[in-house]
Amino acid sequence: MNKLVPPYFAVIFTSTLKDDFPEYHQMAQKMEALVKRQPGFLGMDSARDKKGITISYWDSLEAIDFWKNNSFHLEAKSLGKTKWYKHFSIKICKVIG
Repeated sequence: MNKLVPPYFAVIFTSTLKDDFPEYHQMAQKMEALVKRQPGFLGMDSARDKKGITISYWDSLEAIDFWKNNSFHLEAKSLGKTKWYKHFSIKICKVIG
């Protein structure tokens, strides 16, 4: 990822899967392709072992809200809550330096 110049926002998403669902990984790939086309998206870092963490970077809170309310993203979040995740959390931070 290119070096980002503050200020910008980071959305930190951590999760623990209930099980290893092939359709989860397919949806994750679709969401990654979709988020990269969102206005205000600056990049992301992601890792998964037993626990997953994805940090996405944004130029504004409005851009984060736009992504949060994307209809395909809402569908993926619903499946995550009801089917895939044992636990998850989301934190939004302003990066100032």
